[in-house]
Amino acid sequence: MKTESTHDLSEFHRYIGDKINRGKTSMSPEQVLDEWRDLQPDYVAAETDLAAIQEAIDDMANGDSGIPFEEFDGAFRLRHKLPSKS
Repeated sequence: MKTESTHDLSEFHRYIGDKINRGKTSMSPEQVLDEWRDLQPDYVAAETDLAAIQEAIDDMANGDSGIPFEEFDGAFRLRHKLPSKS
């Protein structure tokens, strides 16, 4: 974990240095940090998504075909108080 943090900090330092070298200094430190975070991949979310996809594939391989879209759509709209599909 420490190596990953060190790598992230080094990459962030390089990112800031590049911005300064290109004359992009009108942003506040908070704005630069927000921009940096927006540009970084969200590995946790990607791993969670991948696990959910794999679980669905495994379910299908074991014979679970899920529910028809119309059934899901109706339940989703009801749960979120959305108008019915016309």
